Order: sequence, then structure tokens, then C-alpha cells
Amino acid sequence: MVGKKNKISIDNSIRLNRRVITFLFCVAISVFFWLLMTLSRQYTITVNFPVNYINLPFDKVVSNRLPESIDIQIESSGFNLLWYKIKHQREVISIDLKDVAPLAVKNHYYLLSNSRIDKITAQFSNEIKIVRVIPDTVFLNFNKKTSKRVPVKPSVTINFQNQFQQKDSIILTPAFVDISGAADIVDKINFVETIPVTLKNVTNSVSVKLSLKKTPLMKYVDLSQPTVMATLNVTRYTEANIELPIEVENLPLGLGLKTFPDKVSVKYNVAFTNYEKINSSQFRAVVDYKKIETGNNKLKVLLVTSPSEIKAVKLNPEKVEFIIKK
Repeated sequence: MVGKKNKISIDNSIRLNRRVITFLFCVAISVFFWLLMTLSRQYTITVNFPVNYINLPFDKVVSNRLPESIDIQIESSGFNLLWYKIKHQREVISIDLKDVAPLAVKNHYYLLSNSRIDKITAQFSNEIKIVRVIPDTVFLNFNKKTSKRVPVKPSVTINFQNQFQQKDSIILTPAFVDISGAADIVDKINFVETIPVTLKNVTNSVSVKLSLKKTPLMKYVDLSQPTVMATLNVTRYTEANIELPIEVENLPLGLGLKTFPDKVSVKYNVAFTNYEKINSSQFRAVVDYKKIETGNNKLKVLLVTSPSEIKAVKLNPEKVEFIIKK
């Protein structure tokens, strides 16, 4: 009896499963035909496209900000629109500036987007129909194009390893670039900066490509090139020390001035290759009689002469006491 009950239960379960499968199959067929009918219909949708403006007069520049994108209403079947949305969204649309018309104000023009739908339609497949372009009018202000050459200012932060330093100024190739655009904008730009770069643990001379920085004002001009090469000459430095007598400047006749101490120690960094070239005759340390202040018995020591090859100069002491002899 138990076996017979189990067999009946299994048969009922099989019948139930067949009914569920049949039901789901019918639902799937219904959905398929519903999608088929739905996607076969004509629809109109609005899609945003980036814009590229072409055929700008070679001797003129647009001084106002043009729309960077436009909305286009396109019409087609659901199948075509679905496929287009999947494969072709964000295509760049070209707008021909040869089609502009003048306004009453000098150098002011306008372009009727919808009057040039045929040219925009030509950039789409045959299954797509252009219904409308938004905005329908684009306004342009033309200015005469001018150019000038400006210096490049590098923005480079350099972190050296111990005992390494920059040998000379950064060498830029080229050191100047040409900018061109509307005269009122070009006149405001006197130099071009590079995008900041940081070099770490530098021990050798290095060349690096620097991109020119596009500030808000620079967006309205064209650059002769987008990058420059920066060459940094690096050498190994050592610390050296030299002792100098302190001289007195601007001392009146008949007077004498003695400093305590009468010598100053000069500490500096110098490249290994120049170490032997440096001697005391290339230095001169002084105090200035004219710098004496009432009630102050100290004068600042000035290093008025030193070789160009040294860096990071420090004097010890920086100030000295003095007495005046008559």
C-alpha cells in the first residue's frame, strides 16, 4: 500500500511540473510577441551628443563659448533605437561653421541648427530620422586671430638624495611657445605654466616631458605645442669650509674699526668637480661702517664676493661686535 501511495505522489508531482513548464513556455511566447510588436513601432527619443565645430575661418577665432553638446530628437523603430543606444551613443556630431549668417552687430553671427538637419542626418545611418536639434540657434562672436610668443614657466619639485643638488637652472626645450586666439585674450597671457611634476630621490641628470597647463583663460587660445622637454643637470656636492678676514667698508678717514672676532667662517656646498677650483681669493667678507646703529654694538657680516659655483652659503658668526678707534 505504501509503494502504491508513493507512486501516486510521484505521478502527481510530474503532472504539476509539466503544467508549470507549459505555463512558463506560454508566458515566454507571449512576452516575445509583445516585445516584437513593441519594438516594431516607431519611437522618438532625445539623445545628447558632443559637438565638433568644423571649417572655422582660418584668420578668425570664436570669442564666445559655444555649446559643447546638443540634444537631437531622433525617430526610428524600437529595434533600431535600441541597437543605436547600445552601439552608437555619444558619437561626436560635426557642425559646419561655413553655414553661419551675419547679425546686425559687427562680427556677430548665428547658425540655425534645424535648417541644417540634412547635414546632421548624413552623419547617421539610413534607418535614423532627425526630427529636431536643440538648441535651434547657435550664436557666434568672431574676432580677428592674433598670436604671440610667450615664455614657459616650469613647475617642478625636486627631492634629491643626500649630497646631490641641481647644478644649474632647468633647461626647457623649447623655452618659448606660440599662442594664438582672440586679441583681447592673447594680450592677457604673458607666460604659460606647466602641469606640476614632482621628482623623487634624484641622483642623476634627467629629462622629463612636461605638459602645458590649460588655465581657464588658456582654454580660449591655441598652443603651438602641448608639451616641452625639461632637462635637469644634477651633480654630487660636498660641504667645504673656508676662513676669511673681515674687511671694513665706508670707514671715514682718521678712524679705525676693529671687529671681534676679526675673521668669519664660510660654509658652503660645492660640486666634486669644482672642489679644487675654489680658494679664499674668490671670497670677500665685509662689515659696513654706514650700517652702525646708535646703541647697537654689533654689525652684520656681508659676503660681497663669492664664486658662482658654490651653493647653500652660511656665515659664522653672522654678526660681530666692534670698537671704533680714533
